[in-house]
Amino acid sequence: MSTSTVPAATEPPSSPEGHRGAALAVLTASVFVVGTAEWVMVGLLPQLSADWHRPLPAVGSLVAWYALAVTLAGPLVTVGMLPLGRRPTLLVLLGVFVAGNLAASLAGGFTTLVAARMLTALTHSTAFATAMVIAVGMVPAARRGRAVAVVTAGWNLATVVGAPLGTWIGDRYGWRATFGVIATLAALVLCGVAVLVRPAAAHKAADPSGEARGLLRPRVALVLTITVVAQGGLFTAYTYIAPLLQQVSGFGPSAVSSLLALFGLGAVGGNILGGRLADRTPWTGLCVLLVGLTTALAVFSFTSRIRWTAAVTVLVLGVIAAALIPLLQDRALAAAPAAPTLVTAISASAFNLGVAGGSQLGGHALTAGLTMTDLPWLGALLAGGAVIIAAVTARRHRTSLQ
Repeated sequence: MSTSTVPAATEPPSSPEGHRGAALAVLTASVFVVGTAEWVMVGLLPQLSADWHRPLPAVGSLVAWYALAVTLAGPLVTVGMLPLGRRPTLLVLLGVFVAGNLAASLAGGFTTLVAARMLTALTHSTAFATAMVIAVGMVPAARRGRAVAVVTAGWNLATVVGAPLGTWIGDRYGWRATFGVIATLAALVLCGVAVLVRPAAAHKAADPSGEARGLLRPRVALVLTITVVAQGGLFTAYTYIAPLLQQVSGFGPSAVSSLLALFGLGAVGGNILGGRLADRTPWTGLCVLLVGLTTALAVFSFTSRIRWTAAVTVLVLGVIAAALIPLLQDRALAAAPAAPTLVTAISASAFNLGVAGGSQLGGHALTAGLTMTDLPWLGALLAGGAVIIAAVTARRHRTSLQ
């Protein structure tokens, strides 16, 4: 990610390199636990459906409700907490996150589980945005891009380690244990932030109205629209990937956990690819990846019927899904450089609006009588819409530079 699109530190950090590295690791861990709490639900859907005696579309709505809560609450929570300062904000949010996951692990009914997930969702966008901006402010200007990549890696580690591990724990010890472990890890991260994340100079509280004004640019809306539509296409299929791999591809629960890890492994490589494309050819890279997403989803309707081709497609989807994140984040920050915290939070909300829309679309499609193999091509149609919007926006961008 180009340094021109990220916020500047209040003053050059003077902390020792080792302390700075430990602080960045803790910030990465905070993004990891937040990402795991969202991604792990996909792997737990079959268990929750069986435990609560509810059809998959009904349980799958947990993914949509969580994402919708993130979408609606993220900007509001971020604006409300901007005057508090970044480090105190992150501490408060992690405390609420611990409480939400602990409540989920102890839920005595489906409604209670939904409420616990909604509480957790309140922290999502703002925690991600705050960790990102703190990390950028802790390093010299020449290394800000690396700081962004390090913290964003926490999100990808949630897919390669967090979600598969959470699914495995759920298979072996029950889904309650998964949420209990997430709560425990988050409590440790909270302690780490309290001890290690101490910027050389206190961050000046941001002006909510100033950041809000920084969002009033047409290109911001276009980038956010691309994010929503692309993620909607992906999650129309990905929300139900665990039952799809079991019912269509013929994999067992443990094999599905391994395939989710394969998706995450692809995400690690995708994060590196997306970061390099964001530095070199952001708009071209974004359009190419969106075409790749559309193609991969379309062929998944057919490759899901054979185990090895299903596995390859899952890997490719992992690469593309992760590579899109830094590119979309870079384009959002470039469109609103005066509002780094708020635009990062709203980007996360846009991401989750796409998750909610895709999850709901997939659930409605199954309820209407479509099959699991219909979901990928349905998602491909949405992703194709993102290609068109991105191509038009890229063309306008090139024209404005001429």
